[in-house]
Amino acid sequence: MKLFSFLKKQDVSKNDTNNDEMPINKIAAKVQEPIKRPTFTPEKINALLSDEVFVFGSNLAGHHGGGAARVALDSFGAIYGQGVGLQGQSYAIPTMQGGVDTIVPYVDEFIDFAKEHTQYFFYVTRIGCGIAGFKDQEVAPLFLKALKLNNVCLPESFVQILNNYHLKESCKLKEYGQVRTLADIAKTLNEKNNYYSLEILLKDFHEVLEKYKQRGTIPVETFHIIHSILNENNHLLFSGGKLDLNQFDEILSNKNYVYDKIENIFQKRSNAKILRIIQCFNERKQYISPNQLISDLEKLHHNNLNDSFDYPLFFFERGLSNLWDKITTNGRLDNELLEDIMFEQHKEKVKNLGINTVIEMDYEDDGPCHPEVYFPREVGTGPVYVKQGHRKFVKSCGEGKGPNRTPDYYEEYLFMRIHSC
Repeated sequence: MKLFSFLKKQDVSKNDTNNDEMPINKIAAKVQEPIKRPTFTPEKINALLSDEVFVFGSNLAGHHGGGAARVALDSFGAIYGQGVGLQGQSYAIPTMQGGVDTIVPYVDEFIDFAKEHTQYFFYVTRIGCGIAGFKDQEVAPLFLKALKLNNVCLPESFVQILNNYHLKESCKLKEYGQVRTLADIAKTLNEKNNYYSLEILLKDFHEVLEKYKQRGTIPVETFHIIHSILNENNHLLFSGGKLDLNQFDEILSNKNYVYDKIENIFQKRSNAKILRIIQCFNERKQYISPNQLISDLEKLHHNNLNDSFDYPLFFFERGLSNLWDKITTNGRLDNELLEDIMFEQHKEKVKNLGINTVIEMDYEDDGPCHPEVYFPREVGTGPVYVKQGHRKFVKSCGEGKGPNRTPDYYEEYLFMRIHSC
């Protein structure tokens, strides 16, 4: 009993001494004190804390031979032969497999990973801007969704670009394109008619397209919708003294329409088109009031804003004809097979193998007339690509370089046309 009492007194005495030296509230404050990290990814990183991860640009083969990849291999646990994902205290994002669009799925995958693993803090280097040969302006927009993540640190050059970026890249990524429009029309018609004949499908298909051309890509109803949004949400859309395109996009996206499925396809295309035009116009004029924008929209309304489709329609119809036996089940068109064979398989190949390998496997060039243009050997299984530079490929509307030759050519043409007076 005496020994127990002595030990108990010793424990109390020891605790009292600790309390005198450092009160419990100060101990807790010391433990909970947050780690101070840099605002931007440092240009050189020589060491990491135990919860920090070095994000670098790689190639799909995982040959970490130079640049940030070599640093990751030598210092942060990167594994030679592993081209994607977490490895040690590093994370690989492939950048050497084609154009910037081929990097997008890997960046999105990284951002999802960062959201799910908040126990890590990620330093993103200037991926793709070294050996891969891209510019900061091309790569930075891919990290738009990472800008608000507390556990992701970006290079200063990326952040400066993103802070001035507004809606540009998100608008492009959400754009509802011509081929997507055509495919959705065909699938919607098939839901109703369950086609067993390509000829009957094309007949109905052209009747719908004729209505589309008569109404225009952006019909008068869409202009009325835009006007009402501007008038009803004036203070919200211009609360900061200039047009808030993110708010505009959100309001337009949440607008309810009472249409059938075909009309919904038309409206979706119209919304994407008008939003893209407004975004490009706003970059040049920086609208500060709804009246300014409404004035330009009224001028637009008198222009012929209609998709001719041309090459997209030509190749889509050829694709339907060429692939009919593969996209039908028991002789009837199968929407899931159409989506898989005409879109998803190509996207998965590009993601897993890189655009250069896919071009070598599945494509052929257009010969002496347009040697930079590449068509899928099996028509309908992928888009037409145009080669730009050593490893870069961009999607084209068809023959030649089409609208990809000059960025925002269509919107620039419209802007110059309505402001030429």
